[in-house]
Amino acid sequence: MTGAVVPVVAMALAAACAAPPVLAAARGGIRPAGSRAPARPAAAGATLRLGRVILRACQSRPLAYCGHIRVPLDYSSPASPLIRIGFRWVPAAGRPAGTVLAVEGGPGYSSIGTQPQYLAMLGPLRGSRNLLMVDLRGTGTSTPVNCPRLERFRGIGQYGPRFNAAVAACGRMLNHTWRYRDDAPGGGGWVRASDLFNTAYSARDVSRVLTDLRLGRVDLYGDSYGSWFAQAFASRYPGQLRSVTLDSTYQVLSLNPWYVTSVITARRAFGAACARWPACARVARRAGSGWTVIARLARRLRQAPVTGETTTASGTRGRLTVSLMTLVNLVNNAGFDPVVYRDLYAAALALLSHHDAAPLLRLAALSLSFDDTNYPLPEFSDGLYFAVSCTDYPQLFSRTARPSARVRQYRAALRREPPETFAPFTVWQWTNMDQYTEAYNACLNWPVPAHLFPPITRRPPLVPARLPVLILSADLDSLTPRLGGATLVTRQMGPSARLVTFPNLTHVALQDANDACPALVFQRFLRDPGNLAHENVSCAPHVTPIHAVARYPRLLAAATPAKPRPGNTVGPEALRAAAVALAAVGDEISRYGELSGYRDCGLRGGTVTFAGGQTVVMDFHGVRWVINASIDGKARWNQATGLVVARLTVHPGKGGPIHLVARWDVFAAPAQLAMITGAEGAARLAAAAPAP
Repeated sequence: MTGAVVPVVAMALAAACAAPPVLAAARGGIRPAGSRAPARPAAAGATLRLGRVILRACQSRPLAYCGHIRVPLDYSSPASPLIRIGFRWVPAAGRPAGTVLAVEGGPGYSSIGTQPQYLAMLGPLRGSRNLLMVDLRGTGTSTPVNCPRLERFRGIGQYGPRFNAAVAACGRMLNHTWRYRDDAPGGGGWVRASDLFNTAYSARDVSRVLTDLRLGRVDLYGDSYGSWFAQAFASRYPGQLRSVTLDSTYQVLSLNPWYVTSVITARRAFGAACARWPACARVARRAGSGWTVIARLARRLRQAPVTGETTTASGTRGRLTVSLMTLVNLVNNAGFDPVVYRDLYAAALALLSHHDAAPLLRLAALSLSFDDTNYPLPEFSDGLYFAVSCTDYPQLFSRTARPSARVRQYRAALRREPPETFAPFTVWQWTNMDQYTEAYNACLNWPVPAHLFPPITRRPPLVPARLPVLILSADLDSLTPRLGGATLVTRQMGPSARLVTFPNLTHVALQDANDACPALVFQRFLRDPGNLAHENVSCAPHVTPIHAVARYPRLLAAATPAKPRPGNTVGPEALRAAAVALAAVGDEISRYGELSGYRDCGLRGGTVTFAGGQTVVMDFHGVRWVINASIDGKARWNQATGLVVARLTVHPGKGGPIHLVARWDVFAAPAQLAMITGAEGAARLAAAAPAP
């Protein structure tokens, strides 16, 4: 699963936030969570021999070696040209006790590009486990598919006739890029490569890498499409594996091209995300559940889109339009973006109840910029995404039919589908979502395949009973839901598979900011795969819920005040000011990992700049969470421990400034409160408030 620029956003960038100008932090000082740190080049000339392959040092911290092998583009022809399959080897920091083979998803992402996250997943096992990352064919260092029209696509959005034409052009280009060798039987002529970047061939490539490196049995980890690949690999080459971990998986066999479980999961997940955070749950008892409010928002946007000035992901001001199609994409983005679960309910209520569009506009600008924008080559290949999707994934039409027949079949399928399937959205609206989320119609004009290569050719059980399979699923993941996805995969893999579900997490449990429990389960599994049936997973029910926002007040008087503690002598307005200050910090913590720079605009004005590394320092300058109060000061957030310490000054519209210090843990249970101390003049502030 990837993202792309969504059609429904029209944004004109402006210069800065509505606040005193502040210089943005210099690039390189910090990196938002989830971004990829640049590799440090290694000393020239260092080599390592693994099996039959010579690897060269390509990174010094941590020490890593890069190599490649050559494989046929078309395994079915002796005249096939060869392509490059690249990989990276990170030796164990201590005495090695095995190798973890990690494969990325998308399809289209480079596995090598996710090295920092894979090393973090290993945790203390980093000392005893080698890490091997193989870029699947068409990605990263493995003959990346480069379709310029897709890579540079700019338009109303990534769906519709223009976009689908760019997808078709990519397929035609692949069929006119390589030629069969003239010196072999059947040689000469173009290779019809549009169906040769399939999962079955990728599995064969990776098997050759393992054979050439002579690694013995490895522990295979795959997330999202990487887990789809891992099912195919494990079913074909179980003898090369010691264990398998499928993170956020979906079924290869019996996959429904409608993906109806996504909307079914979303309907439940939005309500669950709000109900599990006390402040949001209290509001929901009066205003309605999460999906009820989203349905109301859909009806409102169906009447007229919302347009206004807002904050872009780069921390500048711009103009944005949110339409019903924007909401379709936001709902789908939530499955892998907890910020949408956190903000959308309250943002919808603000618009519906008070005609306040600022929270919704700001959320849409961030989500669509981060979730629906593709990374450039070599990190992500747009062409490879469709080369796999159009070849391997089931469609609402026959892949072997000509495009004209496909169009008729597709339209007939839309007519047959019950209109309430994706309610409150129509079937047409849902299927015209960003085609990088689900390629419902983008493959209509992909070239007719010359061959069909099923990813899996055997019936369940897909792996022998000796091969343990750990399946990790997040209950807020609507992209690869447990419903009909991970549950079905568990049955298909066989009796050696075990499903572990984590509440309150989204897509790819082991790369969530709140991933301490999944990491612990994964590391225990790698130490002793044979103990999977009895492995301790008792931490799973205790994963911290998403801090769902309850309300977005426009004025200080409408804010819910912090609760006074013994010794407090300040009045209600100061208690409201304290709660507003905490809300502003919580807002920036949630947004930090998705910003494209080191500066942000406050919800209603002001500027925040970021610096630091593991401990992020947030500098607030005139930030307005509500219209009539501004916030200055600093907050320090330790991303590893979750501890936040904020020293802020709130300037309300009337009265003197309120100085405060607040402490809380973003990973603590919902019942734990943020502790606040401070003063308003001679009056003492002592209060507590829900952790924002």
